[in-house]
Amino acid sequence: MEDGVTSGREASAQAGPDDAVGAPVRRARFQPIVDLRTGRPIGWEAHPHRWVEDAPDGGLAVLASLEAAGSPPDDGLVFVHVSADLLGDPRLYEECERLGSRVVVDVRGAEVDRLIDLSSELDALATAGIHLSIENTSGVSLALIARVRPTFVKLDPPIVRDIVHDPANRSVVRAYVAFAEHEGIHVIAEGVERHDQLDELRSLGVVLARGPLFGQPSGDWAPPSPRRRRPPLVLDTVRAAKEVLGGAADADAVAEQLVVELERIGDCSAVYYERDGLLRCVAEDGHAEVIDGIPVRSGLLGSAFRAGGLVHGDDPHGGGKRLAHAIHVSDRAVGVATVVSASGFTAEQESHLIELVGLAGTRIAEVGAPRAATAMHVLARATNELALLTDVHQVEIAAARLAGLVGGMSSTMFALPGTTGLDIKSLQGPLAPELRQLSPETLRRLLDHVGTASSCFVAAERSGMRPELAKLCEAGASSVVVLPVRSGERGVGLLLLADHAPMSLALDVREAIELLASGLGRALDMVMLVDDLRTQATVDTLTGLGNLAAFQEALSNMGARRRGGWALAMADVDGLKIINDTHGHLTGDFALRSLATVLHDVLRSEDRMFRIGGDEFAALLQDVDPEGAADVGRRMCEAAASVMADFGAGLSVGIAIPEQGERPDEFIDRADKMLYEVKRSERGTVRVAPSTERTAD
Repeated sequence: MEDGVTSGREASAQAGPDDAVGAPVRRARFQPIVDLRTGRPIGWEAHPHRWVEDAPDGGLAVLASLEAAGSPPDDGLVFVHVSADLLGDPRLYEECERLGSRVVVDVRGAEVDRLIDLSSELDALATAGIHLSIENTSGVSLALIARVRPTFVKLDPPIVRDIVHDPANRSVVRAYVAFAEHEGIHVIAEGVERHDQLDELRSLGVVLARGPLFGQPSGDWAPPSPRRRRPPLVLDTVRAAKEVLGGAADADAVAEQLVVELERIGDCSAVYYERDGLLRCVAEDGHAEVIDGIPVRSGLLGSAFRAGGLVHGDDPHGGGKRLAHAIHVSDRAVGVATVVSASGFTAEQESHLIELVGLAGTRIAEVGAPRAATAMHVLARATNELALLTDVHQVEIAAARLAGLVGGMSSTMFALPGTTGLDIKSLQGPLAPELRQLSPETLRRLLDHVGTASSCFVAAERSGMRPELAKLCEAGASSVVVLPVRSGERGVGLLLLADHAPMSLALDVREAIELLASGLGRALDMVMLVDDLRTQATVDTLTGLGNLAAFQEALSNMGARRRGGWALAMADVDGLKIINDTHGHLTGDFALRSLATVLHDVLRSEDRMFRIGGDEFAALLQDVDPEGAADVGRRMCEAAASVMADFGAGLSVGIAIPEQGERPDEFIDRADKMLYEVKRSERGTVRVAPSTERTAD
């Protein structure tokens, strides 16, 4: 091995990161490149596995793996992605020498500029019989491509995707075909998915193509297997579909067969089942890529699921039309079937989709609903949600809801230690009125009963149970689970789940609920720690007022929200140094705490006070004019005198009303100037800065 590159002969001793111990080396996958005139492949594009795909020398690893794959049939070409940096690497030529003149190196269009500077390397490629191909050519000058003399140039998938409906894309293809004929270059269309795209490419003179229409990448040199054009609808189609779907053994098999039947309607199709509020793809045919995990309240598929019927829309990827229809079992939507067609749909095709979906729903009702997410699966999602919560109240509200999801029980309650026992923080479900009647002391006794265990559960009403549980059963609960929620910051809380129906409460479900309870305790500790850190960062520890950082944030928020109608008051203690020097710093601290208390008391509830320095204070006064601001300032001075006069100290205040177009540093400076004018001329009073009569910017 040299420079971290594993050759094919060494690779058997080194597995990729997702290989099992002792498993053979992961080989490349191959997708045919087809001559549209004959339908036969001229070669195959080698797709690397993900563990080498992004490596700088991943192309060498792919070439090395070709030895294990054997020779392509009929002397077919092998297209391999490499970076321009490898064109001068001797290892590239060593690997290619084993394959003869069948190798085509694919270089991205973004590197064409570099290729021009590698003329000697390009000559070496030609001498060695190695062909050059340029891919991802959008935005690359044809003149630059001509200078590097490739054998092949590839049309980007986005150009092919919209070629049927976009005249500009057709013009681009015509230009490439004319350019290629003049320069002796072969054009390959990439990402062909549908027959209408293929027809358009043929009409424009393209003779080579690759894409899902001819087959997906596979581990061998598979011949092209183009999807057949969808057959016409005939009278016995529904009868035949009913027979086929009727043979499906489970809900997943129904979905697999349904996408096959949907080929009669469109170019590509998919079936999604709902799981945990997301639509998950369980079967598809014809898509180059599949969007999965779609929220049921999002997009066209979500609209169909919520509406419970047929929804029409545009296909955002291919420029065609899309139909989506909810799949029902006993009047409940369990999923969505969707189909895309570049040419749109007839009324007959829409009717056929509705019939197929109805047949699928009937068969699912017979074989059983789609597999539900396990409790551990739901727990994983709940844990992710808990990790995003930022304050205690959010955790308290989420606790009952998440417990219901994980435990699958209809009614849930979350309680934390209070003054006389446990106080309910959140609850939900049909048994919520009965749960609300449990007193703090009753909840405490339930928690004590669990002790150091993980949980206590009742799967059905039985004699001899504790009075607290018996009371719930008398109110209609047949199943109850009680779990401790242990938080280092909040003590031990309680999570309670209940349901009218008797439930088996399997071990994996109980374990999932217990893990959720542990996660709730950790989430409470984390958000309280974050809250403490936030408080330490924004609160003055001596007075309890906001500190300088809090003042700057509040000032920024005020300034961003409005100009005018509020005021900034800057205040300074007169004589604090005398207090410290005469009576000591402890007395000075006491005086500052007393001052902070009375200043806070004289402000209105909408106003905010901050300590921004040793003897410096600031206040943000909302909804005031100059006279109102001056009145607040006078009350501040009088309140300060009530606690500071005995020490021979007081408070001076300067106020500014921010004006339209004025920056924060400008009105702070005006308030400061008023403050120091007061301190020079008449300490212990207030002065408001006059208007500057600015005009709006």
